Amino acid sequence: MKMALLGGTGRTGRLILDLALQRGHRVQLLARSPEKVSADSPALSVVQGEIMDSAATSQVLAGADVVVSALGPVRGGSKTVMTDAATQLLELMPGAGVQRLITLTGAGVPHPGDQPRTVDQLFRTLLKVLQPDVLRDSVAHADLIRASDLEWTIVRAPMLQDGPVAPVRSGAVGQTGPRVTRASVAAFMLDAAEAGNFIRQAPAMSN
Repeated sequence: MKMALLGGTGRTGRLILDLALQRGHRVQLLARSPEKVSADSPALSVVQGEIMDSAATSQVLAGADVVVSALGPVRGGSKTVMTDAATQLLELMPGAGVQRLITLTGAGVPHPGDQPRTVDQLFRTLLKVLQPDVLRDSVAHADLIRASDLEWTIVRAPMLQDGPVAPVRSGAVGQTGPRVTRASVAAFMLDAAEAGNFIRQAPAMSN
């Protein structure tokens, strides 16, 4: 499988990159700072650029079977990075002949079928108060993708932690727990890419 990877120099994205290469996939990585790329493999191609650089993004998408995005907000960065990424991908993916998109966001993003418990409602309220820009950007990004004709999967993760791959639960918010390891998220997203699972679904997941 040839994967176009966004956000592959972040803490979760690096794990997706390493695992994809371990599983024998070819990866085309968009990186604003290529010197931050941790992996070195003949199966890896790195394109320097940002998501709003149409030429660089088109180069990363060329020939890809799937787009996997671990993009997210960074301190001091754009407050609309996820919305901008969704807009750019929805514009460029059809022309590149790529239909499959797997993107990562937070469990605070609502989706039909959720049955949030008291603790879930508390976390969502805290997000609205403490990180309103992040939540607004995440929700807008998910809304754009859900309205598209792509074969999308929106993976909604709770509090991310370091640690090994561990068994996961997935389903609606209210059926999952409050924490998950980044390695588990990486494996879950790659499993979905390989198996074609969760198409036009937005599973929440946790350990």
